[in-house]
Amino acid sequence: MGGAALLEIKSLSARYAGADTDILQEIDLTLSQGQITCVIGESGCGKSTLLNAILRLPGRVDIRGGSVCFRGQDMRQLGKKELRRIRGSGIGVVFQEPGASLDPIRKIHAQFYEAMSAHQSITRAQAREKAASILESLEFSDTQRILDSCPAQLSGGMNQRVAIALAMALEPDILLADEPTSALDVTVQAQIVQELLSLRQRYGTCILMITHNMGVVAKMAEMVAVMYAGRIVEYGSREQVLYSPAHPYTRALLAAIPRLSGEPPKGIPGKKPDVFPAVGCAFAPRCGCAAVGCAAAQLHRVNFGDGHWTLCQEVSACEYAAVGG
Repeated sequence: MGGAALLEIKSLSARYAGADTDILQEIDLTLSQGQITCVIGESGCGKSTLLNAILRLPGRVDIRGGSVCFRGQDMRQLGKKELRRIRGSGIGVVFQEPGASLDPIRKIHAQFYEAMSAHQSITRAQAREKAASILESLEFSDTQRILDSCPAQLSGGMNQRVAIALAMALEPDILLADEPTSALDVTVQAQIVQELLSLRQRYGTCILMITHNMGVVAKMAEMVAVMYAGRIVEYGSREQVLYSPAHPYTRALLAAIPRLSGEPPKGIPGKKPDVFPAVGCAFAPRCGCAAVGCAAAQLHRVNFGDGHWTLCQEVSACEYAAVGG
């Protein structure tokens, strides 16, 4: 599924508020209606920073260059009032921990009303009715009990499902999901994945998901962006990235996944950089394919067609073909 572009990120560079070095560097990403894109990479590579830059949450990230355009509007040019209107109704978010979205001691129905009334004229009764309808569509049982409960009275998995329902209350065009399954057991993870797929099917919601779970990527993703040290180093369809990876980092990341065959995972040597270099390949010190000049060379995309590209000058079309491209 895919349609018109909803969010276009071009040459985005950003840093943490108050920091003096960039975390995100030259990020290009387009999200289309109904599309599911997963962003993968080691912890600390800039994935969550990307979501904060998109949302422009105050005091978190400073955008240093490039643009983030939602429905053709550059969000860098919008005022606080316009940004508040977009957050929630245009772009919803589900955080890794439900506690980031939910007040643990306020009843669920009150939190739905607060979210809805911030963007539309609605009574408490109407908000409760709509909240119940959303919960029912996500196959909750005993919705009235859930609405009358506080998050502290619910399990972690239930709270995460409520947080997803709350994010969808305003039927946003885009849902940003920051590792929504990582703290849950496998049965609840499967339930969350199915519910997100159902939301996409029902509302045409575009989903940008950060995840470390390759099973989730294989089940949900249409497009995959691989991040390392603040850059997208490979981008393509699920099949291209998972089954014909071109960048050495993507290959190493996939090789580090435990397999049902019993084959032991292969760790990536070295460690990720603490400071992300502005020039050259940050993965070069850990890469078995690196040439002498990789750590200092200007990076350029290598395109393989059908939207698949990598940021690695040592990868050639011939080498890519050798790994299954």
